[in-house]
Amino acid sequence: MISTDKNMFDSNSSVGRRMIEYGETFGELHVVVFTPGSLHLEMGALSEKVFLYPTNSPNRLLYILDAIKMGKKILKNIYFGQTAVTCQDPFETAFVGLFLRKKGKYPLQMQLHTDLFNKNFLDSSIFNWIRFQLSRRTLPRADGIRVVREKIKQNLYAKFNIAQEKIITLPIFVDIKGIQNEPIEISLREKYPQWQYIVLMASRLSPEKNIELALRSFKKLISQGLNAGLVIAGEGEKQASLEHLVLELGLSEQVVFEPWQANLTSYYKTADLFLNTSNFEGFGLTLLEASAVGCPVLTTKVGIAEDFFEDGKNAFVCEVGDKDCISNKLITFFSNESIRNTIRETMKKDIEKLSLSKEEYLQKQLESLETLFPKK
Repeated sequence: MISTDKNMFDSNSSVGRRMIEYGETFGELHVVVFTPGSLHLEMGALSEKVFLYPTNSPNRLLYILDAIKMGKKILKNIYFGQTAVTCQDPFETAFVGLFLRKKGKYPLQMQLHTDLFNKNFLDSSIFNWIRFQLSRRTLPRADGIRVVREKIKQNLYAKFNIAQEKIITLPIFVDIKGIQNEPIEISLREKYPQWQYIVLMASRLSPEKNIELALRSFKKLISQGLNAGLVIAGEGEKQASLEHLVLELGLSEQVVFEPWQANLTSYYKTADLFLNTSNFEGFGLTLLEASAVGCPVLTTKVGIAEDFFEDGKNAFVCEVGDKDCISNKLITFFSNESIRNTIRETMKKDIEKLSLSKEEYLQKQLESLETLFPKK
């Protein structure tokens, strides 16, 4: 596996635990991770079957070359079984995968978690436009592609002319039963007793998350006299400017920033509403997690909200960037208890349609790799 996720070096993180489960399922897992040398991460094992290899590169430009060198060494020492290479994305990690496949003739899977064809994704930065152009060249060369939404699969077929049989749709796994049964360890209500209602956001503090929209919409809610608070759990390059906007809007008593939480379950369970104002999402994991534990959701029409959420039935959904819609639905939600209860109860029923056991999910992951090999 070629990855960019440094969190897997923490065996207690969700991604670290997931890698251990993959190792048990696949038989053996070797992960090369793009990492800067400044982190001083060490090569090591997460378990008896999972091995991590940080590139420890002096700069980002050398990630690909360093990962290729490591991948070649790893593959030289694998002497048995079926071996496949999987890349986290069709961008930088894909170049490593393509080289290793050419060198050792190993089947290659590319994973696509982002909606490449979303206009907001393309318009958000020159780097995303470059990534789109790269993916046009890398994805058709993969032996198999795993996407997280059916819409992405259909777009790859229609716009990149990639055969549908090469593409497998497998959403990001959410242990719905597990988080439903998880006890509350941190109560937002106890932490912030000054507020009657609590709105939760959880994301990177980056431009595409459009948290400015959330703050301006929340300002209108507060102007109605509601005693509510907004908790924003996340970190990123926009934090300073967002904190300044909070002061500018006069919301310093109603908005708090918290560090990113590795486990948000307790936050979901003790908030009144989960708010998402992103310009685009590949999937939208937090939307599904919040829904799974019965926290009503108000979101822009991104990621899973396009496929699963129905406005006014199991969630509130607005078009991307629509401040008036977000503001009005915030006011409607908190001024009508029957609507709050209806949204919550409908989602509880609908979420069962997506419930998949961990064993079933891991089996599907294994099958997605097995399809890369010729049938005997």
